[in-house]
Amino acid sequence: MSEKELRQIPITAFFITTAVLFPQFFHLFGLGAAFLPMFLPVFAGAMVLSWKFALVLGFSSPLISWLFTGMPPMVPPVLPIMLAELGSTALLISFLHFHRKKALWLALILGILWDRLLLFVLVMVIAPLFGLTHPMFSIALVLSGLPGIALQMVVIPQFISHILKRFPEHTDE
Repeated sequence: MSEKELRQIPITAFFITTAVLFPQFFHLFGLGAAFLPMFLPVFAGAMVLSWKFALVLGFSSPLISWLFTGMPPMVPPVLPIMLAELGSTALLISFLHFHRKKALWLALILGILWDRLLLFVLVMVIAPLFGLTHPMFSIALVLSGLPGIALQMVVIPQFISHILKRFPEHTDE
């Protein structure tokens, strides 16, 4: 493992820890589902991590949270959906921003669009298995995350800009 990859281990650990702890504060006020708090550190971390570490971040965060807190729940199958969402979106954001050097905004917007599309498809497939057959259910679930998307669009660019200015030697490829 190269020195640059070794530097990414504590950064990944920081973002995983944040992704596990951050939602606890939102859930105290019943705001977890609307504001997508786990997505913030995962998407932000994916901006500064290589694809391997972004993938670890995306899969580990909901899994570790579930092991320690029981959230996201296994039934209904929120955990498997979040594993797919966060893992694949972190991979996409890392590929676009960290590896391909695409603009932060482009990577974030494409990541969010991918996430919402994936959620829509997964819920369309899984919801009927739980007796949820109304055609608007998938759309309503996707739209329920709009406050979280607004938060992501405000917080992540500012946070990453600060991180890149403060620690440029730890975030380059």
